[in-house]
Amino acid sequence: MSQPTASHSLNLNYTLADCVGARAATQPHRVAIEVLDPRTSGTTPVETWTYDQVWRRVMGLAAVLGDVAPGANGPMAAILAPNGVDHALAYLACQVAGVAAVPVNSRLAAAEVDFVLSDSGASVLLVAGEHLALGTQVATARGCRVIDMAAVPTPAVAPWAGPSGVEAARRVAVVAYTSGTTGFPKGTTSRNQDWLARTAQWGWTFGLGPHQVLSTPGPLFHLSYGGLTLGALAIGAKVRLMTAFDPAVALEEYSRHSTWVFLVPSMLAMVAEVWKASGRPPAEALDVLLSSGAPGPLSLLEEAFDIFPRARITEAYGWTEGGWVTYEVKERGNVTAHSVGWPMIESEVRVLGADGAVAAVGEAGEVVARTSVPFGGYLNRPDATAEALTPDGFTRSGDVGIRLADGRLTIVDRVKDRIITGGENVYCAEVERVLHEHPDVVEAAVVGLADPTWGELVTAVVVGRAGVTLDPAEVVAFTRANLAHYKCPRRVLVQDALPRNPMGKVQRFRLVEQLTAS
Repeated sequence: MSQPTASHSLNLNYTLADCVGARAATQPHRVAIEVLDPRTSGTTPVETWTYDQVWRRVMGLAAVLGDVAPGANGPMAAILAPNGVDHALAYLACQVAGVAAVPVNSRLAAAEVDFVLSDSGASVLLVAGEHLALGTQVATARGCRVIDMAAVPTPAVAPWAGPSGVEAARRVAVVAYTSGTTGFPKGTTSRNQDWLARTAQWGWTFGLGPHQVLSTPGPLFHLSYGGLTLGALAIGAKVRLMTAFDPAVALEEYSRHSTWVFLVPSMLAMVAEVWKASGRPPAEALDVLLSSGAPGPLSLLEEAFDIFPRARITEAYGWTEGGWVTYEVKERGNVTAHSVGWPMIESEVRVLGADGAVAAVGEAGEVVARTSVPFGGYLNRPDATAEALTPDGFTRSGDVGIRLADGRLTIVDRVKDRIITGGENVYCAEVERVLHEHPDVVEAAVVGLADPTWGELVTAVVVGRAGVTLDPAEVVAFTRANLAHYKCPRRVLVQDALPRNPMGKVQRFRLVEQLTAS
């Protein structure tokens, strides 16, 4: 009998979709997804999907996608949908169809959706629910084919055909748009094999196995929530998917059902408020709480030990381009402010000084990381891709960190002007770009102010045209017509001038001082 060749073994390459298909082939009746609608039924599922049903739905969506016309960047299909089964499975359907998925933030305004479609070159839009009208309008104007996922039939039978092979594994799986300091979002690319490797790394590090019940309380267009959900399905876990986040329902969920959850600090703060108002009942179903996405107050992490007495309270740190790169299991009574832990498996994390050399313990510098899953680069932006990497292949975070004596990393500031509000990244330049489009605004500067619930609040200082009295509420309304609401200023201050240094650059720290004191 001849021995298998190296090329033969390379054909055994899997995608996340293949892993779910294999699960459906071996455990068809195992429950894969339970959908919760907190607005109508609390923690009682409104839909239950087995792995067989999930796989048949994936194949139905893939069949409707068919041959996707390649745009400037190859075949791509955008996804604009509310949290639900079809949103999660659309990622997998794209993998089966040989198409890159382009998740669209469902909070974006029409102009922002149009930019994503244009920049990615997506020729198809998978859309659903309350986003159907806006998505159809924008996609039709751009000449994209529109697929209403609610109208797609599910086949009665859909056997898994086996591993997709090396070509599919190396294909771009997803293009995720993240805001940029130029004021325009950039599309980060990831291949199927890299996405699978990263979710496997998360599962290994975070203890997410087939025995767990994963709660998905956040939006699937985020690759954190989308990736964790797909990773849980690939490994055979049960997913309890919330159509919307409700802190009271979440507290009940983690008291009775779900065993594993990722909560950004703003979500955890809301749950904590409900917990205190309810008489501080222990939520004892939860085994693992992962906190990430924004700096949270030290007191909130300490409180989590009382809310979830059986759970490991953990924290991870990362960013879109680098993925999660550090991890820490917190110790009660020994929680260190701003600490995000040690490098996780297959990750090398450094703090670089201004000279590019590795900073000494206790010295601040930019955090960079190099992992087994390389940064795939920005779509159509080779210069920005080069800027995001160090000469020796580390991915820049734009965050300022300090290495502690015990090897842990602490995050203390941001190199670039980025605001993290409720776990969402908002870049000042992006908001300022829209403010400058207001006909009566001459100058504008945006800063983030500390907030115990949201982490930071987007705050704008504007200068109006001579003789014009700006109405702060009208300025906010203007931004809401052109930006996702979470990016819009929650507070607008009108001033005669902005503080600048001798070189003419706006001194944001002066604005923060003014606004904090006012």
